Amino acid sequence: MNENLSSCNHRHPKIGNCQVLDAACIPVHITMVGAGPVVLFVHGSQAWSYTWRHQLDPFAAADYRAVALDLPGNGYSSALDQHDYSVSGMSRLIGTVLDCLNAPQAILAASSAGGLPVLDFTIHHPERVTALVLSSTCGVPHQLPFLWNLIRLPVIGELVRFFLNSEMIRKNLEEAYADARKVTEADVQAYTQPLLRPGSWAANLRTERSTAPEFVEQHLADIHCPVLIVWGKEDAWHPLAMTEAFHQKLPQAKIVVLPNCGHLPHEELPDCFNQHALTFLSQIS
Repeated sequence: MNENLSSCNHRHPKIGNCQVLDAACIPVHITMVGAGPVVLFVHGSQAWSYTWRHQLDPFAAADYRAVALDLPGNGYSSALDQHDYSVSGMSRLIGTVLDCLNAPQAILAASSAGGLPVLDFTIHHPERVTALVLSSTCGVPHQLPFLWNLIRLPVIGELVRFFLNSEMIRKNLEEAYADARKVTEADVQAYTQPLLRPGSWAANLRTERSTAPEFVEQHLADIHCPVLIVWGKEDAWHPLAMTEAFHQKLPQAKIVVLPNCGHLPHEELPDCFNQHALTFLSQIS
């Protein structure tokens, strides 16, 4: 029994066996399914482990220990005022989580902005990362969507909290999908409720305002492990040209572009994403 784990008492959509991990004195909400080599799934901005709901069971069925975590201030992890919400701070947290799970090595999967701490950790600790699976992530220079630039502004970001509701989240999700009809009311509520938790929005603002991608972008070529990059051809937030920039820095990367797909390939076309990811991992094991 892992003494770092305790039961989860939060009410939220169940996507697997969720627990609370004591990661260096900050409670981190995780969902863990299966047994075998660890695959750690890291979400993007204003998201939580719900984004990986379609991956956990298929990866567990393929004999992996699939673990999705909520980064501090997101989902149902704690939103402490004094936590380090920078890219390097979140990168260190990934290492702490792996230590608490007794996982000296892991496969890391990331979505969107979650790519920055995952790539940062891989650059600093190459011996601990056996492979990367990137779902339309940050890591190369690109323009931020309007909302992400807006909330970084003083005062304005704080004011956004008063307008934060399910309709705003629905619009955001629909922009992230190529086919907006796939966004369900259950998805909207699953993403809205954690953002309304006490301290969550303030923590999200700290994260956005302390996100500096320069180190990762400058050292991306230092990564030499196998890499799979999955991208939506109709991604409205991360243009397809970003895959070319990734490939220049990571020539070993396998790049898969999914047609009729937006910014969240693992959510919008989960079966296709899982097939590519699991096939890729089986070929490098």
